[in-house]
Amino acid sequence: MIYSEVLLSAPILFFLLGLIARLIKSDLEVPETLVKFFSLYILSALGLKGGVHIAQTGLSREAISIFIIAILGALVVGLIAYFLFKMVLKKDTAAACASSYGSVSAVTFITGIACLDRLGLAYSPYMIACMALMESPAIILAIILYKKNTKSLKSSFLHGFTNQSVILLIGGLLIGLCLSHTAWLNISTFYEGIFNGMLTLFLLELGLLAAKQLPDLKKAPRSVFILALAIPIVAAFMCLGICKLMGLPAGDTFLLMLLFGSASYIAAPAAMRTLIPSAKPSIYLSLAIGVTFPFNILLGIPFYLWLLSKIYGF
Repeated sequence: MIYSEVLLSAPILFFLLGLIARLIKSDLEVPETLVKFFSLYILSALGLKGGVHIAQTGLSREAISIFIIAILGALVVGLIAYFLFKMVLKKDTAAACASSYGSVSAVTFITGIACLDRLGLAYSPYMIACMALMESPAIILAIILYKKNTKSLKSSFLHGFTNQSVILLIGGLLIGLCLSHTAWLNISTFYEGIFNGMLTLFLLELGLLAAKQLPDLKKAPRSVFILALAIPIVAAFMCLGICKLMGLPAGDTFLLMLLFGSASYIAAPAAMRTLIPSAKPSIYLSLAIGVTFPFNILLGIPFYLWLLSKIYGF
């Protein structure tokens, strides 16, 4: 039941449509200007809604504890990814892979939220802040691991905290915290009413993009494919154990599992192209968008939800 509910949701079906369209060499494409608009809209909407809900409910000690776990989780997953990828790749590309796998995929997270909404499962609004906090630490870690000079390390801090995703999410959260109930009602139709429709079209583009990366993956060692699947799964299960010890509810546990088990294909690769130019984007970018992202969207999300339904009984 969980599998069918999730896999038959519109965002995931549109992602699959994009994959198929590219594989059969269709001329289907989404204009680049619209792709940028979808990204701006989705991230700002997520930040705003999170800020509004936090303003209504407040922040608890539990929330602060989860923030700390999220940041530490990004660093631990990044370290694990670095040492595993370093066994089969050069140091520079391994560090870039560590930045991607220690960081997070905002779209995977947002798709997970859409699935929770479809199933009627609640989650805490501060989970959005967790996603924003996990964007940057692994980027900084990658530079430290690569042992670049002080100037590069300073640049990594700037990239880590000023990239588009972090600015929109944190900025949206702060704006949402400041809005009155009336001010939010005036814009809620735009930011809530059409959110899922925007997400479906954005995932259509990502399906096209994921399929486009497949030829580049032919150049990569076969062992990296195993790591691109194993690292997210291990990270997600590590997160599940932590969440059970903390007694977190199913919705929050699921979203943290997605954050731990996702890989950045926007913020981290963009930073790596500037900070570690010798690393191969044909590997670290293609693995994140061509292997890990489709796995999480098509298999990871329904599997984690099914597993949690057995544990939590929903």
